Amino acid sequence: MLEERGAVALEFPTIRIESASNPRPLLDALAKLDTFDRVIFTSANGVLHTWQYLHHPWPESVSVAAIGPATASALRARNVIPDFVPSEYIAEELARGLGPVRNQNILLLRASKARPVLTELLHAGGAEVTNVTAYETQVNQPSSTAYAELEYGTDAVTFTSGSTVEGFVAVSPDSDIPVTAACIGPVTAQAATEAGFNVAVIAKTYTTEGLVAALENYFEQPEQI
Repeated sequence: MLEERGAVALEFPTIRIESASNPRPLLDALAKLDTFDRVIFTSANGVLHTWQYLHHPWPESVSVAAIGPATASALRARNVIPDFVPSEYIAEELARGLGPVRNQNILLLRASKARPVLTELLHAGGAEVTNVTAYETQVNQPSSTAYAELEYGTDAVTFTSGSTVEGFVAVSPDSDIPVTAACIGPVTAQAATEAGFNVAVIAKTYTTEGLVAALENYFEQPEQI
C-alpha cells in the first residue's frame, strides 16, 4: 500500500509470530469449547493459530467477538460470524460494547504478550475469564541488508503494535536514531512515546489501511516537505 502511493518501503521486521510453545492449554480449551458463553479474538493471528488445532465445527451456542475488521474477516473466512466488533478497535471499547457479562464464562484467545486490561475489565464486570495463549511474539533479528538500508535514514517508522516498538528498541543498532513514529492506534502510540520516540502520526482508523492513509495525510502537509 505504501509503494502504491509512491513511498519507498523498507521492511525491518522486529517481531515474528510463532505458535504457542505449549499448545496444551489451547487444546484443552478447544476440547471444551461448548462450555463457554463467548470467545474473544483480539487479532487475526489468534484466529489463524487457533484454527491450526480446531478440528471440529464451531459450536452454534458459543458467541464470538472480534477486536476489529481484520479479525472479523479472518473469522468469516472460517464460517464463523462474530456478533460484536467494536467501533474503536481497542480492548477498552470491546469490553464496554459487550454489555453485561456477569456470570458469563468467557474464553480469551490472545498473544503471549498482551495488555491485561481486557481481562481486568471483564473480571470487574463479573465474568469468569479463561486466558489462553494462542500464539507468541518473539523479537526478530532483521537481515543485514535491512540494517544497511536503515543507516541511510528514514522519514518515518511504522509501528503496528506495542510489541513491534519493543522489538525495534531491542534490535536497533543505534538507540539515538531519530525516529518519527507512525502508529496504528493510541495503544501503540503510548508504547512508542514511553520508549522515547516522536509520535507524529496516529491512525484514526486502527488498521493498516488507516495507518497508510494517516501517513499520506501527514506528508501532504506543506511543513513536512
